[in-house]
Amino acid sequence: MSESFGSWQLEALVAVGGLGEVWRARRDATVTAVKRLHTHLARNDEALRQFSVEQRLATTLPRHPNVVHAFEAGDVAGRPYVALELVPGEDLRRLVAPPATKQNATPAQVILPRGRALAIVTAACDGAAHLHEHGWVHGDVCPGNLVVAIENDSDRRRGLDRIVLVDLGVARAAGEAGAVRGTHAYMAPEQVRGEAWTPATDVFALGVVLWELIAGASLFHRGPPWLSMAAVVEVPAPPLA
Repeated sequence: MSESFGSWQLEALVAVGGLGEVWRARRDATVTAVKRLHTHLARNDEALRQFSVEQRLATTLPRHPNVVHAFEAGDVAGRPYVALELVPGEDLRRLVAPPATKQNATPAQVILPRGRALAIVTAACDGAAHLHEHGWVHGDVCPGNLVVAIENDSDRRRGLDRIVLVDLGVARAAGEAGAVRGTHAYMAPEQVRGEAWTPATDVFALGVVLWELIAGASLFHRGPPWLSMAAVVEVPAPPLA
């Protein structure tokens, strides 16, 4: 069911996260993704502060093909929002998900050819580097936040991927410390410890993503968040060969 939100018509719920919800939205002929803060967080000072960081970053960061682009940010009836590029395609998590198997089976994820895995992560590195050059750290680089954009059938047939780094919801200025945030199995050790983030924080996560694409297995995921974070700090990565 569609819903009016300011000048936007929200057509379909795309995703729900800890801070907000993302909708496919339309205004006249323009179709975008509108991310808005959850209603129950509208008076939460920390949530408002973090969302304002995302609004500022999204609307001031120069455009880059490997980072989601924002068109505008604002507030509707006390709920802040940001209108973003609606990237056609699927996130990397879905791309490497194992096919349906028999009940109780626990297959590894799909292993990508090394050339394609390297190309995907190289493009993701370009996006992260763009943030770093402007003084920001993404802080949540993981397969779910890397979208493999499908621009046209010709690119799909030739295996040409545009990788888009999305969800700037936990980003912070380089050198800034704060609350522990991110996707547990892709956090860098300094994130787990609550220390300052640097560009190396994103580089660590990109390395984990590359390892998993080539190995076809999770590197640090251990189920409960605290076990995954402990593995990040304590467990060395096994060799790929």
